[in-house]
Amino acid sequence: MIGHILKLIWNKKGSNSLMILEIFLAFLVLFFVLAYVLYNLDKTSAPLGFATVDRWEVQLDNLDALDSIELKTTIENLESNLLALEEVEEVSFANSISPFSGSMWTTGNDENGFEFSAMVVPADYGLANTLDLNIVEGRFFTEEDYDATYKPIIMTKHFMEKYYPNKSMIDSTFLLQGTRKIVGVVEAYRYRGAFEELYPTIMLLEPKVDNNSAVLLKMKPGTPTSFEEKLSNVVNTTTKRTGNVINNLEKERISEDRESWMIFIALLSICGFLCVNVALGLFGVLWYNINKRKAEIGLRQALGANGLDISKQFILEVILLTLVALIIGVFFAVQVPLLQLTEFPNVMFYKAILYSIVIILSLVFICALFPSIQAAKITPANSLHED
Repeated sequence: MIGHILKLIWNKKGSNSLMILEIFLAFLVLFFVLAYVLYNLDKTSAPLGFATVDRWEVQLDNLDALDSIELKTTIENLESNLLALEEVEEVSFANSISPFSGSMWTTGNDENGFEFSAMVVPADYGLANTLDLNIVEGRFFTEEDYDATYKPIIMTKHFMEKYYPNKSMIDSTFLLQGTRKIVGVVEAYRYRGAFEELYPTIMLLEPKVDNNSAVLLKMKPGTPTSFEEKLSNVVNTTTKRTGNVINNLEKERISEDRESWMIFIALLSICGFLCVNVALGLFGVLWYNINKRKAEIGLRQALGANGLDISKQFILEVILLTLVALIIGVFFAVQVPLLQLTEFPNVMFYKAILYSIVIILSLVFICALFPSIQAAKITPANSLHED
């Protein structure tokens, strides 16, 4: 039967070529969208590395304008006044590189026997307790580290897996703007959000006066939003500035993720609209072909074919037509991972190819099922009467 169906497809290659082109284009669009969505969803499976629930951030209003003595006094007074509040459990100061700020500082060199590139996060010793960082090896910064012979440095787990696989480097030296000592490894610190690229990250201990762009707060669980007014008064009075802004890190995280989800929804909606158009077109073509081929159907039944044989013929015709389009589509799609045209992991493209094939074939089968059942109900008497 397959050979006969292939001959039928070839004899109608003019009309079938448009359907093949439509399915081919639908496959390519679906492939690229799924590859993009799968790649970004895979990034969300990696841990964020810090807590956002009951965590607030106060963006400080231009404390750099103060002289060094006044700045130090202001930072000390602000920390003391914040910790005196019953609702505030922990305090940590940060510069512009803070959670969901969008800022980024990268560095790298080849002085350690290999070339590395990493994001840098200036931090004080209170960051781990404030954001509940997960320390997987070693320890976090302490106040005594400010006077250490070698400045301490902390790496993320991803950094260690990339540059020191299967090695423990605690208490080893690391060359970065001088000689530093690796004192700990944290699980992650993806301060740019869950949908950002997983990137090697290091933390450098900095004095609080140098981290004067924001202050991160660990709040007492269940602290109401109404407390923001009291907090704002304390910060404004201490800094003698009124341009300070209070953010809720959990709300910031949700807002940051929402933008990415909206892009996914928009892309998938476009794909869905395209697939529906392909399905409607395919459904219409099948229905038209069945009405034109009633005489052929009646003749086959008169020669002994049953309803199941008729249904199988029409379904196989559509499936084989679709397979032709998919083979062409897979040929072009597989060039992306083979030629390394992007930095996306190859496995994402192969998954996207597989999922696209399954979706297209399922859609085509569903569209072909109802018309083929209707074709099976045509009797020789009806087809000869209409003919």
